[in-house]
Amino acid sequence: MQRSGVIEIESREFDIKILSDGSFSLDPGAFFGTVPKPIWNSHFSLDLRGRVKLGLNIPFFIGRKYSFLIDSGIGNTFDPRKAEIFQFTKESDLPEQVSGFSSPEKVDFIIHSHLHFDHAGHSISMEKGKRHFPNARIVVQKEEIRNVRRTNEITRSSYGMTINRSDSRYLSPVEGSRNIKSGIRVLRTGGHTSGHQVIFIDDGPLKIMYPGDLIPTVFHIKPNYITAIDTFPLETLSMKKKIIDKAIRENYVCIFNHDVNIPAGRISGSVSKPEVIPVDL
Repeated sequence: MQRSGVIEIESREFDIKILSDGSFSLDPGAFFGTVPKPIWNSHFSLDLRGRVKLGLNIPFFIGRKYSFLIDSGIGNTFDPRKAEIFQFTKESDLPEQVSGFSSPEKVDFIIHSHLHFDHAGHSISMEKGKRHFPNARIVVQKEEIRNVRRTNEITRSSYGMTINRSDSRYLSPVEGSRNIKSGIRVLRTGGHTSGHQVIFIDDGPLKIMYPGDLIPTVFHIKPNYITAIDTFPLETLSMKKKIIDKAIRENYVCIFNHDVNIPAGRISGSVSKPEVIPVDL
């Protein structure tokens, strides 16, 4: 079932909404990698074409001083062939949902875990001659920009955008791990892509982690449950262990960007046997 409606998280500095940019379908071989079908089959149902449905959960942080998104969904301009393959569906577009709480013009920046087509659809693309979020800086690893500009036979289908020289004025590239704002930090992880990063927000007693596609759903919480799309799976394995350990020790709320049922939860247990406790929102 596709999640509908807006989920809210209480915070000191921000009004936090988890928006939904709809859903899309993906081949289970790509999404579950080496995980055997008998294991994942009891957790996911397939459509008539044998594909699994993925959510598109987008955190929106509305603050007194600035507002920002983490990733920007699939967008609303679809190549017909890609639309047929991935079966994009949505009840409303992301900018419309943002307008229900603020305005697209008041989004100051978008922090990207990476730039695959299902994470960056509203960031660079235009509608009626202007960007969906016209004043938003694009905070992304410099390595990930390089990946978009230098795709290969393996990565080309995962990136659905081009970044031209004229787009550079929107970009705020970062290298490695660093603070973006007070209480907002990115950690370059590699793994899923060489420029993948995890985002941490420390807002007083509330700590939020956005692990991106290192942990796209609650099912993928186990360190060795890695998608076949990951370009560097051994990096994913190593970094998943580190961020899972951090999430357990520091009681982070984790946002799972592709989970259709549990968009947010806390991780308990151990690194080798982690469990997710859904956040009571």
